[in-house]
Amino acid sequence: MELTRLEKYKNQFKDLSEKISSLQSFLGTLGVGRSNAILTPYVVSVKLHIPETDAFFLLSLAAREDIVHKKFQVWTEDHNLLGDFESTNSIPETLTDMQSGKEVDRDHFFVDVVFELEK
Repeated sequence: MELTRLEKYKNQFKDLSEKISSLQSFLGTLGVGRSNAILTPYVVSVKLHIPETDAFFLLSLAAREDIVHKKFQVWTEDHNLLGDFESTNSIPETLTDMQSGKEVDRDHFFVDVVFELEK
């Protein structure tokens, strides 16, 4: 994992330099012995003690550098995972909840943006 690719953003976004360093350290600890670690902006914000919007921005920078991969997880209102998708355009209008066997339409599921640690 090439965490040093984030170094250029420290000069570009000087106010976020320390937060970028914190993200690099955090991702470095996750990369040891783990595969397919899923990160949400909320979890990163809690771990780094930063606002969730900053965490989303930092993870987006990491995605730009292919350190993490952004994907969209679709969940039922009962918190059952319906699937992972590469873009919002690839999410169908209805999905099958494997837990209940029922069809779930867009009005009854929600989409969560997550980032998967690249290996």
